[in-house]
Amino acid sequence: MLKFFAIIVSVLIGIQFITVDIVSNDTKNEFNAPKEVVAILKQSCYDCHSNNTTLPWYSNVAPVSWFVRNHINDGRKVLNFSTFHQLPKAKQKEMFERIEQSIVIRMPLLSYTWIHRDAVLTPQEKKLLQKWSKEEFKKL
Repeated sequence: MLKFFAIIVSVLIGIQFITVDIVSNDTKNEFNAPKEVVAILKQSCYDCHSNNTTLPWYSNVAPVSWFVRNHINDGRKVLNFSTFHQLPKAKQKEMFERIEQSIVIRMPLLSYTWIHRDAVLTPQEKKLLQKWSKEEFKKL
């Protein structure tokens, strides 16, 4: 039993040397939106959907770091507010439609808000984001 425990501890220590690649913070590409919208996005969305990620302490501990990295990379593939302005207008329009739907259905993810309680959107914040995304959709 002691040998098994030693092997498990060795594996856990060994995997700490497997590094993760998360894009570093990029504060120069701010998303252009009203102040109150940007405040909500920064609080509830930016960690996964921008290059302005605030990494928690546990993001440096494998295997949790692998989950965090994949979660962030997947979120950025779907929507990255840091590069949003570079998208073609048709894609931006699609993203605004998805924002409105995602807020109602699943965002922010429950797995994220379990730990990040401040990221939970209030009904008023959801309505504000939905109204804003509808307005931006109509503009494009």
